[in-house]
Amino acid sequence: MLKNQSDTANILRERSKLNKRLAYEGLLVGIVSGAVCIVYRLVLSNAESIYFTIRDFVAHNVSYWPLWMIGLVVLGLIISIFLKWEPMIGGSGIPQLEAEVQGRIDECWWRVLLAKFVAGSLALVGGLSLGREGPSIQLGGMVGKALAKKGKRVKTEERYLMTAGAAAGLSAAFNAPLAGIMFALEEVHKNFSTSALVSVMIASITADFLSRNIFGLSPTLAFSIKETFPLKNYIWVIILGIVAGVLGAFYNKVTMGTIKLYKKVPFLKKH
Repeated sequence: MLKNQSDTANILRERSKLNKRLAYEGLLVGIVSGAVCIVYRLVLSNAESIYFTIRDFVAHNVSYWPLWMIGLVVLGLIISIFLKWEPMIGGSGIPQLEAEVQGRIDECWWRVLLAKFVAGSLALVGGLSLGREGPSIQLGGMVGKALAKKGKRVKTEERYLMTAGAAAGLSAAFNAPLAGIMFALEEVHKNFSTSALVSVMIASITADFLSRNIFGLSPTLAFSIKETFPLKNYIWVIILGIVAGVLGAFYNKVTMGTIKLYKKVPFLKKH
């Protein structure tokens, strides 16, 4: 009986130490991941401005169209080199991070950080529709993995820090700390354990604090509400939900089908 009580006490002490350590590590992850994603957000904003400037210039100067086409080909080749060098940067990056947290893959954190940062910026210069949500989540997760590797943490703790980094990345990208917390726990970690919650909350709030000091307090996606929605029209909200759900499912099916078709073309490699 005494031995069992002693073992239980040791487990509780170790759990307490882990939670305290995760609190400090969550703060560190929030600072570093937040800083990385803030810089990425700034770079994407500048890349988008460069694209719009070039587009407007070329639109009024037809003679420069061939030069712009050549530039796009060059950008495509450079991005393909990065994708061939580090295949894990393809797509949004969220599925890769989820797979890593679940222990299915093992990404090279510094290659993903470098390649995702550069290739993502170049893709936006080329006019591709590239959001910052997925990349910021992957970048934040890789920062968490890097800090775990540097601190020689066990695999379980490394996954906590990757989840915290994902929350910090989303929070810094959109000034949305609550969204970062919920997404990281529900979608990335798929668990609402106390240990994960401590580090994720601290990381997300810290990243949001840094982001708001750079970008201000106004919402990233701001819109004004002119008037309230009449109760008699709420039936249209249900219809809208059904239509949007059907169209969303159709879009996903077409997207996945396109990927399968692409793989069947032998001379078109992924990169």
